[in-house]
Amino acid sequence: MNSEDEDGDEDEIVDWTVLKSIQAANGASMRAMEEYLLVATHPDVVGDSERIRSFLERSIEHHEQVIEQLELAAAEIESNASVDAR
Repeated sequence: MNSEDEDGDEDEIVDWTVLKSIQAANGASMRAMEEYLLVATHPDVVGDSERIRSFLERSIEHHEQVIEQLELAAAEIESNASVDAR
């Protein structure tokens, strides 16, 4: 395998990592939106303020995961760019 093939493999790994990170971020955002939609449209199901607070805490956790996934994707791109610059 020559170095051009190895670079192609590295690019594919970076692309895969970035796409998986964005997909995970999107999934976390969608879960938070779906949960909020349930709260907004069916307050009788969700109930008291403690349950709403619990929802908001889960939403915060989901969005923290979004940030982690996007930071991972950014680090992969940055790492790949520094390798390409050599």
